[in-house]
Amino acid sequence: MDTHEIIDVRAIEPGLRHAAIFEKFDSLNPGRVLVIRDDHDPGSFYDDLQAKRGAAFQWETLKNGPLIWQIKVIKKDTNEDQETIGSIVSLDYRKARVLKSLDIDFICNGNRTLQQACDEKKLPYIDVRQLLFKTDSVEPDKGTNYSNWDLAFLTKYIIEFHHRFVSMQTGFITSLAYKAAESDRVHHPEIKRVADLFAGTGRTLELKGIKEERTWFPYITALCAAYKNETTIREADFGPVSGFLHLTQAEGRKVLEDFRLIRQQTNDYTAPAYTSNACAILYKLLAAYEEDIYLHLHLENNILFPKAIEMEALMRSGGLITR
Repeated sequence: MDTHEIIDVRAIEPGLRHAAIFEKFDSLNPGRVLVIRDDHDPGSFYDDLQAKRGAAFQWETLKNGPLIWQIKVIKKDTNEDQETIGSIVSLDYRKARVLKSLDIDFICNGNRTLQQACDEKKLPYIDVRQLLFKTDSVEPDKGTNYSNWDLAFLTKYIIEFHHRFVSMQTGFITSLAYKAAESDRVHHPEIKRVADLFAGTGRTLELKGIKEERTWFPYITALCAAYKNETTIREADFGPVSGFLHLTQAEGRKVLEDFRLIRQQTNDYTAPAYTSNACAILYKLLAAYEEDIYLHLHLENNILFPKAIEMEALMRSGGLITR
């Protein structure tokens, strides 16, 4: 079911536009989306909405002029307990550290509320909420709000920073892992198990990146361009975006589970005493690789693909996707 409401204020007298948008916004149920179309930068309405409705909304610029501005406003549930862990991390990535330390999956199961995640892990909700709140004062800078990025730009960012990282590091780390395993095979056979796990996981990520760059990402980029220009686009041969979101989530779960095992086998990447230098270097590289995986998959599963699904639904409802 389409959850988007659209208000085009270009035909409304400028002095009455804010009132019309407020009326539309206030009529929404929590979780519903209002898309505002304007011929002027609606930044002043953002300030007005924030002053009068506080934190009851989430704002995203879909089209930033110069002729048409298009804004997506999500009416949030005033009860913060209904916020999903995926959206919590999307708005402030610093909080990923807290959830990761508690082994709460915000990447492939980000559609759960924090309460649901805490119940599943048998963790005290109030204590976890407090840990998340403390990141606002402990960490010096607010985490990057990737959710405001243009989708075409986000696909380029993922390719240049995360796909390239995987392609450059996977082969080197795999080779180093097997060398370290051979060097310390007598006293530390677990290093061979780590090498085998990483080789499979790294190959999965390499193939995933190739698949995305050849099929899914070009379609999302074309979808974004058609959406901005209000032109038609042919439906993808592989079907709707929602289909490959489920696929990438399944792949992500396997990757994260493999790295949980790697972390266990390496004692949280702590090299044993009297092992080779190669082992110490390997464990540091594995820790950095895992850190990159978390951000990489978060950007795709919680931001890129869900937003592409919303964009595709909007265009489909407007007759801009053809068969």
